[in-house]
Amino acid sequence: MSLSNGASSLLAGVGRPTSRLRSSLAAAIALLALVALPAYAGFATQRLFVEVFTVFAIATAWNLLAGFGGLVAVGQHVFVGLGAYALFVVSNELGLNPWLTLPMAAAVSALFALLTAWPMFRLSGAHFAVGTWVLAELVRIAVLNSESLGAGGGLPLESLREFSRAQRNSGVYWAALAVAVTALLVARLLIKSRLGLALTSVRDSEAAALASGVSVKRAKLALWIVAATLTGLAGAVAYMNTLQVSPDASFGLGWTATAIFISVLGGIGRIEGPVIGTVVFFALRETSSQFGAWYFVALGLMAIATMLIAPGGAWSLIQRRWPNLDPLAMRRWMP
Repeated sequence: MSLSNGASSLLAGVGRPTSRLRSSLAAAIALLALVALPAYAGFATQRLFVEVFTVFAIATAWNLLAGFGGLVAVGQHVFVGLGAYALFVVSNELGLNPWLTLPMAAAVSALFALLTAWPMFRLSGAHFAVGTWVLAELVRIAVLNSESLGAGGGLPLESLREFSRAQRNSGVYWAALAVAVTALLVARLLIKSRLGLALTSVRDSEAAALASGVSVKRAKLALWIVAATLTGLAGAVAYMNTLQVSPDASFGLGWTATAIFISVLGGIGRIEGPVIGTVVFFALRETSSQFGAWYFVALGLMAIATMLIAPGGAWSLIQRRWPNLDPLAMRRWMP
């Protein structure tokens, strides 16, 4: 029996590296295929993928806030608008390459998150959720009444005119892909870190986390800034894709509503959740949006059914069927 068990353990040990190698190879091939997509796909496909990647990054940021930090933000779209306007204003006024101003868009979003953390974190639960929505509305109204920001008419991205259509399309696509990959890697690294452990304890019980010596305020602040930075970057790239930004669109509640729907559908509190949710959301949209209002009714019913039947989202159903499935290698990343 001992010899048999030893042989089984040895075979299992040999199998794991092989499986990891296959997973890494498949991920590398998929990434290379996505990087090369502008060479074999048209403008419409590139535009769709830009939307997929940016929405995925926003949903990942919201999932980090709610699923790992217990911060249910209904006004996350404030960072979408801030990132977009920061890129447009800086790029137009200084005549800079818009791709080079992406770090500035991220910095503006992070700074705004830092400045608003104190009033927002004095709220909790439903008050925090409503407070973030009110914050987004205040910023939207301020931009809407600012003549220097185009008021209700918004702003065009004039600095992109010097590039050809092919350069614009491929450049924006690669920027969106980079944002999506960055969001996924940041989420994995954050969960692996001590901050991830602290956030998990805060989410489960803030009182117990405080009693264990966790700096709750510092953990929440770090997460708030990280999520704002990712969302601001995604917002900036999303509106590079449209070449026009306006207050009602960029500060629209639809961005947060989509992020919430994707996270709920895929699985809140799991890194795989936004991946699955984004795929399902866009598959449904591309195949069913022609049904008009019934499409939105179907989305709402699906969200309700998911919360009732599978509160853990689609990922929990997948794990019931294949308990050892771990496509993002989160078991090796979780402490």
